[in-house]
Amino acid sequence: MTDVAKGSSNVSVGRGSGGGKRNTFLDPSAEGPANTLYRRLARGHGVIAIVIAAIVSFVLVALVIAALGLLITHVLAHGSLGTWDRHVSRWLDKQRLRTMNRFSGDATNLADTFEVAGGAAIVTILVLFRRWGRHAFLLVACLAIELSVFLATNSIVKRPRPPVHHLGGTPSTYGYPSGHTAATVVLFGGIVILVTVATKRLVPRVAAWVVAVALTVAVGLSRVYRGEHYPTDVIAGALLGLGSLAAGVFIIRVAGVDRADTAHAKKSPSTKRASQLKEAPQ
Repeated sequence: MTDVAKGSSNVSVGRGSGGGKRNTFLDPSAEGPANTLYRRLARGHGVIAIVIAAIVSFVLVALVIAALGLLITHVLAHGSLGTWDRHVSRWLDKQRLRTMNRFSGDATNLADTFEVAGGAAIVTILVLFRRWGRHAFLLVACLAIELSVFLATNSIVKRPRPPVHHLGGTPSTYGYPSGHTAATVVLFGGIVILVTVATKRLVPRVAAWVVAVALTVAVGLSRVYRGEHYPTDVIAGALLGLGSLAAGVFIIRVAGVDRADTAHAKKSPSTKRASQLKEAPQ
């Protein structure tokens, strides 16, 4: 998944199927981990490469989030961090206002399963209409990693929710990590990536970032305000969302290795001919 960082430094501009300019952030680099996995581990088999990428991504993200959760619940919860967690939850429990209750309810509803799945489906369909192929499945890959890691770490850590009054219905799962926060980061962070790939214009890029950050903060705060999570649950949820985004980008890049090879093969004859003409004696 370090390919995510490497790819961002090798961004080049191309032309998408819809005729608009887009960069190649979601395309594999020649020497990156996606290319290495495809050739060495999967031996050039596309489906096997994608499966390996998904499994490796799940394991890495799950190990980090689960280890952090166990550290918080069994070590840090008995120190100053745990004291701060409990203090924030109890303080907010005493600051409830009708207006804030309604606002926090609206914010948390944005990240419910149905709303996130519906938003992801709409974005996926729109990108498919632009004929971007594998790019359309970025949100699907990210959300699949996020949900699977959430369920795994939630059952491993088993952190109880704060012992305060909860507003609205409480899910049957444990408190760590915040699934609502993670899903918000994945959905709107994925949209930021797609917008960044789709255009070089500053306004839509900045708008996407502002919306993503604002909604993530609103959802995270609402989950703590409503008594469903400790602040550290929300922080861990944000980290889970970011890890899932990185995993999704990696999977999409792995899926694009074979296509990149095909495109390179089509260009190579003309490149070779140009080289021969350049080297020919004048």
